[in-house]
Amino acid sequence: MRNIFHKTTGILKGRGKVITLREHAEEKECVTDVRKNFIYLATQAQSEEKQSIPQVHIKKSFDSVGRDEKFSFRVKGYFYVNHSRRLMKVDYCHTLRINLHWKSKDSTPKKTVTMA
Repeated sequence: MRNIFHKTTGILKGRGKVITLREHAEEKECVTDVRKNFIYLATQAQSEEKQSIPQVHIKKSFDSVGRDEKFSFRVKGYFYVNHSRRLMKVDYCHTLRINLHWKSKDSTPKKTVTMA
């Protein structure tokens, strides 16, 4: 069984948006919860700054006793757009979280591989 939830909300008097997607799936081997959040916030800019590299954060954990696996991925940054002859800076934050709960020891992954 799979359930999907979608929600879009405005923040700070129309200057920003939050888009949320949630998915819950229950299968024979595991229960999966996936959450995606996209946050955008626009502010007026006087001039364009030097474009910086987005910040990326990744976390992964596995609890062998509770048979829970968690993965988190976050990207933060900004970009510029022209809107009605005004320069706007749009800050963003994208987040992906995946939680897996393995129902039995036989279906859990044997060993995760770390790539350098």
